Amino acid sequence: MDRLFVTGGSGLLGSNIAYLGSTRFETQFSYSAHPVTIQKCRSVKMDLREPGEVRRVIEDFRPHVVVHTAALLPAKLCEEDPGLAQAVHVDGVKYLTETCKQVGAMLIHISTDWIFDGQKEYYNEDDPPKPLNEYGKSKSEGERVVQESGLNYCIIRTSLYGWNLRADKFCYPEMVLDRLEKREDFLAPDDQFFAPILVNILAEAIFEIYAKRILGILNVTGTEAVTRYHFCRTVAEVFGLNKELIKSVSISPDYFGVPIPKHQSLDVTKAKGLLDTKLPNICEGLSKMKYLCDSGYVSRLRGKERSF
Repeated sequence: MDRLFVTGGSGLLGSNIAYLGSTRFETQFSYSAHPVTIQKCRSVKMDLREPGEVRRVIEDFRPHVVVHTAALLPAKLCEEDPGLAQAVHVDGVKYLTETCKQVGAMLIHISTDWIFDGQKEYYNEDDPPKPLNEYGKSKSEGERVVQESGLNYCIIRTSLYGWNLRADKFCYPEMVLDRLEKREDFLAPDDQFFAPILVNILAEAIFEIYAKRILGILNVTGTEAVTRYHFCRTVAEVFGLNKELIKSVSISPDYFGVPIPKHQSLDVTKAKGLLDTKLPNICEGLSKMKYLCDSGYVSRLRGKERSF
């Protein structure tokens, strides 16, 4: 059985990859500030800013593949401390690539659609980055480190959502559900577009990328770009909640605390040609998110029930 190492195991993507990967791989995940438990997985504390720690952890486990999901979030933390963003997203990536090279591991590096300025729709893999904020800048620099490393790598640019492992952590639709269940209004921009993908489907794509040894840069998102306002109303419809509580606003830097691109949408033509994993539209992804809740996935992931 191949060995899978996941950074950022307490985060949204990292925890779901580790959980889903545990039936296919010998799996270990790292965390930094938030220790968590994921069934059938080993965990280890690892600070990406410490090269000796990165080297020790990776060399001890000797993975066949490393999925690097760890990031400094929310993005406004990068704006407040660009030096920390550099340390995590650039220097940490350098330490990780060096150690992956030593043990012969493939690196699947999770990047973002925020590396672009959003002045056009559907960016492809060859479009040059032009980030608007420190998060995007540091993630773009991290991509460059991976590309220059000499590793077997796949850089995945994506935008995602799903069920969090931690009770104190909410992704975008989880925030919507929390507000609507409390019968509170939720403000959503009607002039900013994105095409997010459910983490469970993204995880399947990642496993396929490793199995097929797909290398280079690959956009892996949903197939349908919509406004956040449309997305939030679809969340309400799928989960049977009051969509009239979703109120439209114009996008501004205050919404996320940083300047963000008007268009986050990526061209997934290349991924659709390489992957058997079906990339979903918005309704398909959210419907599966609800099914995962109804079928007990969330309680199995977290080890306890959640109200939605």
